[in-house]
Amino acid sequence: MTISVYCSGSIAKGASDEKKLCWSDVERLEVAKGAAPAEVVFLNPDDPITDPGNALGQFGRDMYQVMVATAVIVDARERRGLGIGVEMSAAALLGTPIIVVAPPNSRYRADELEYRGVLVRDYVHPHVAALATAVADDFLSAGELLTRLAPGKASEAHHMPGWLDEAITEYRDNVLPGDPPMLAALERLRGEPAR
Repeated sequence: MTISVYCSGSIAKGASDEKKLCWSDVERLEVAKGAAPAEVVFLNPDDPITDPGNALGQFGRDMYQVMVATAVIVDARERRGLGIGVEMSAAALLGTPIIVVAPPNSRYRADELEYRGVLVRDYVHPHVAALATAVADDFLSAGELLTRLAPGKASEAHHMPGWLDEAITEYRDNVLPGDPPMLAALERLRGEPAR
């Protein structure tokens, strides 16, 4: 079985991001180990893109990868931004299962939390609770969840809003033909040899 994973989380954009927790080979190896014996193809939003000036195409690439993925794994070990929320929302619209890696007692999950004047036990951030298919303690556990959740991938989008369709179309028609990492991933997913 081959499973594809969209790696949602912060991308190191420069020197100021050096201390951020980001997806790396360490996290990918843990996911692959947890999903074994299934083969995991990782769709990485930080792979180089041929035309970084094409903002719609770049956004479309992320959305296309979310659409193609068997599941989205969100790195929620620390505070994340707008992009992750959009990726999670798009995944929910596209019927792509979402696994959120949120360690116990971290930013998005707590055994106990004083929230709006009330003590909440087993707190999960409301956006995570509403959109996630599953919450995992770590990347190994996320990999283990992959094989169980893979059959839940929708064959068609639940709803494709215009903004999402426009971005995916821009990427597929104008950027994908010159995107070697994504073309190689698609070949692997189809069972074709990489060129």
